[in-house]
This record gives sequence, structure tokens and C-alpha cells, in this order.
Amino acid sequence: MKKRRIIYLLVYVVLACLLVLWLKPYYFYSILIVLAPPALINFFWLKKSRKKVLTFSVLSTLLFAPPIELASRLANVWDVQTIFPRAFGEIPMENMLFAFINIFWVLCFYEYFINRDRGAPISKKFKYLIGIYVISAVVIYFFYFYNRDFIALNYFQVAVPVLIIPAIIFFITKPDLSKIKKAVLPTAFFAAVFFIYELVSLQIGSWWWPGEYFLSLTILGKVFPLDDIIIWYLLSTPVLIGGYEFFADDWE
Repeated sequence: MKKRRIIYLLVYVVLACLLVLWLKPYYFYSILIVLAPPALINFFWLKKSRKKVLTFSVLSTLLFAPPIELASRLANVWDVQTIFPRAFGEIPMENMLFAFINIFWVLCFYEYFINRDRGAPISKKFKYLIGIYVISAVVIYFFYFYNRDFIALNYFQVAVPVLIIPAIIFFITKPDLSKIKKAVLPTAFFAAVFFIYELVSLQIGSWWWPGEYFLSLTILGKVFPLDDIIIWYLLSTPVLIGGYEFFADDWE
């Protein structure tokens, strides 16, 4: 049953992307069409972990996503089509919705398909993650008003503190093959989902990459940085799962 459900989710994403490619809606609506329904369905499959997943996702989106988006936008790393006023004149609200779904759906998928929906209470260590979020946000917002050049971070500069160092802490400092194995299926699944969705978004003008990158392809006349694939597709999902387990679920 669960294997079939994974296939159903992926098939829905492909069909929804084809619909978006045909309709060419605004980016906000494409998120609602392609990503929101399967994320919600996956959420309702959960029985015991809904509160923990939702709490982690909401607080991470509110405290962590805006300052990271702000630093990246100041470096012109990526940009998206928006129909709403931008926070600080830089942060598109659509990307905050995308960030929430990116966190929320990954954790729903992980809990349901990998972690057996155990329903363990949220760890007391979660408060330390909130502290890290708050300190990071305060630093970024301070430099936004003091000297924006300090926080204009490219892909790699964002990836070091947000993904690479946490990956070392979660997976390398105490190597455990079982931890790595738990992240393999979600990483592969969401790499496929977001690659398909980003290609469609690129084609219809919802998303583009205006900056400079270590490696990049030209697809249908559009720049598609390999930095995005190497850094975000391969690291963001396992690091999110590692952070969730380390601070909220204690790797049981």
C-alpha cells in the first residue's frame, strides 16, 4: 500500500505540472496546484505525528525561512514571479509558502513512509533549535539595516552554515548507516519532485536564476544552475530530516 501511495504522489505531481505548463498560472497558484494537495494528503495519512510535524514546519518557516531568503535575494541568487508586496522589499511571499511546503511535506513523507508515524512527543531539545533560529534571524536583520553587503550570500555561502555544517553534525560526527538510510528515499523522491517542478516553473516564467554560479546549464534558453541540484536537491532534504530528528525526535 505505501509503495503504491508513493507512486500516486509522484504521478499527481507530474500530471499537475503538465496542467500548470498548459495553464501558465502565477507562481502562487502553481504552488497550490502542484505541491499543496499531495502535501495535505500525506499529512492526513499521518495519525500520531501531525502536531509535531506542523509545529516544526510552522516555526521553521516563520523564524528561519525569511532571513535566509533575504540574504539570498540580496545576492540575487534567485528570483520568482510575485503578486504580493515583498517583505523588506526583497522577500517574495510565494517563496515563504514554497518553503513551508518544502519543510512540511518532506516531514510528512518522512514520518509516514520512513519513521512509522510513531507519535513521540517533541523533544525538549527543540528549544535549542528555536534559539539558533532567533539568533540567526537577529544577526541577518541587524546587518540588513547596518550593512547589507555582509549578508548578501550566494548559493555556496548560504549552503555552508545552513546545509554543509549541519550535515556534518547530524551524519558525520557520529556515523550511523541507519540514519543515512532513513534519508535516502525522501531525498530521491523530493529531488525528482522539485526538479520536475522547477523545470516547469522555469519554462513558464515563475522562477529564474539571475546570478552567477559555479556550474550552470542552459535549458530551453534558460539558465539552470547545477549548484541548485548539487546543493539543494542532495543536501536540503537529508539535513532537514537530520535537524528534525536531532532537535525534535531524538533519532529513535
